[in-house]
Amino acid sequence: MGYTASGLDQKLNKAGWGIAARNSSGELAGAWARPTEGCAEVQVEEALAIREAMVLAKQMGWRNAELESDCKHVVDKINAREEEVSIAIIQLDIWRMMKEFDQCCFSYTRRSNNYVSHYLPKFAITLIDVAEWKLSFSAWLLELVQADLPEQLL
Repeated sequence: MGYTASGLDQKLNKAGWGIAARNSSGELAGAWARPTEGCAEVQVEEALAIREAMVLAKQMGWRNAELESDCKHVVDKINAREEEVSIAIIQLDIWRMMKEFDQCCFSYTRRSNNYVSHYLPKFAITLIDVAEWKLSFSAWLLELVQADLPEQLL
């Protein structure tokens, strides 16, 4: 699957989620920028973005999902199956949805390895509705994806 991230603008009371899906070769398979009304804690927004990525993966018919997030705390709590009070109900959804995939795992990645989904939430905050790319991708989006790839894949 790919990367997830959330972004917040507390002055505007808005949040945005960014999701970038890649295939096994690292090529972009889809991208989504979703604005949200209101602005919750960072952990809540990140957990919601992860759950949304899982929903999108199911809608796309993907059976394997490897989700990366730059929010280590949320990833650690999901992997340890430890409920965190602020995101417990979202965690329950995530754990339930995991069973619907042949393979589903979560890992932490540094923001510096996650340019595309770090930018997408910032972009999402400026939107009124969801932006999605499934078949063709903007040049700026492809450049961000290339920046994320390890040198051996370029």
